[in-house]
Order: sequence, then C-alpha cells, then structure tokens
Amino acid sequence: MVDSLKTLIVDCDGVIADKNHGGDYSKAKPLQHGIDQVGKLYDMGYTITLYTARYGDREKGNIHRQYERGYREWTDWLETHGVKYHHAHMGKLAGVLYIDDKAARVRGNDESGWSDVWEEVSNLEGKDRYGNPI
Repeated sequence: MVDSLKTLIVDCDGVIADKNHGGDYSKAKPLQHGIDQVGKLYDMGYTITLYTARYGDREKGNIHRQYERGYREWTDWLETHGVKYHHAHMGKLAGVLYIDDKAARVRGNDESGWSDVWEEVSNLEGKDRYGNPI
C-alpha cells in the first residue's frame, strides 16, 4: 500500500517539460531544474506520481485514447531525460487553473521558481494527509 503521507503528485508540462513545443510533446525540452528537484524529492523517500493532461483536449477526455496516443511517447521522454518517478498517469483534466488546498505552484525553472514547492514540502512535517497537526 502506498503511504499517502509520502506521495507527491507532480504535473509534467511546465514543471519538468517545457510547454513551448508547438503541440508536439515528443519535442518538449526538459526543464532540468524541475527534473533535478523531482529527483531530489524521490531521493528523500517521497513516492513520485507523475500526472499529465497531455492529449486530453485532443482526445476529448477519452482516457483510453489518451493512453493509446501518448503514454509510450511520454514514458520514453521521461526515460530519455532521466526523470525519477514511481508512477505515471494520464487523464488529468485540462484546465486553465487548478484550485486545490494541497497545491504548490512552480513559477520558473530555477531555485526561486521552486521556492513555494520547498516551503510546502517543509510544512508537511508533523501533519496528517489532510494537513492537520499530528
């Protein structure tokens, strides 16, 4: 069983892959700082679950067609760029903004762009999966 207290859900595009690829996800450039940060979290013992909305709009939300069209392409990209992860899932709903009580925004492919993430990770200590003090 996966320990939800040690599970981090990580988006792909804009976090570890550049979004400027002209619609061809296989040509997305790696965001190396993001890849390094995810690797660091992996090495710290967190379970890394990658999640993407890739092909969601193109396949009108049909999860089976999303997987057929892009899963192998995505996991090959992850391997090519040395991304450390435990699980990779497609099917994230495509949207302009995600409002969530457990979110940390990546604002750039550098240390300052990841500062919110590291602040939230440090705040996990001593809390249950709902964010309540243990």
